[in-house]
Amino acid sequence: MAQIFLVRTLAIAAGLLIPSSGFASGPFDGRWSIDLQCPPSSDGALPFSWRFGGLVQNGALRAEHGQAGRAAYLLLSGRISPAGDASLVAQGITGTKGYNVRGASAGVPYTYSVPAHFSGNSGEGYWVGVRRCEFSFARQ
Repeated sequence: MAQIFLVRTLAIAAGLLIPSSGFASGPFDGRWSIDLQCPPSSDGALPFSWRFGGLVQNGALRAEHGQAGRAAYLLLSGRISPAGDASLVAQGITGTKGYNVRGASAGVPYTYSVPAHFSGNSGEGYWVGVRRCEFSFARQ
């Protein structure tokens, strides 16, 4: 029994065996750079853009811009299928009033659905409300 343990330990150390974590990694796992571009809106909100990082682990994306609980915060999360289709959710808190649709004050929570598609080292998605904001994704 001790010999089997020793052989398995040496094989893992040599990189011949990888211990199972119980989770399968997905084809899009890794670090991603995310650009969000929001044009001016028909109701007068100013355009803005944000660049932030995210991580896909086991097919699940999690990316944050800003500080949770503060104005101008965004959490983008959801699952990416092995084929690249994704149903993401953008949940956040509005920032400076001039950039918010419907004249919303800073500090107002919002949620948008973000359909997206990933292929290879890139991806695209969007949210539609009063204005359509575009996401672009690039693998790091």
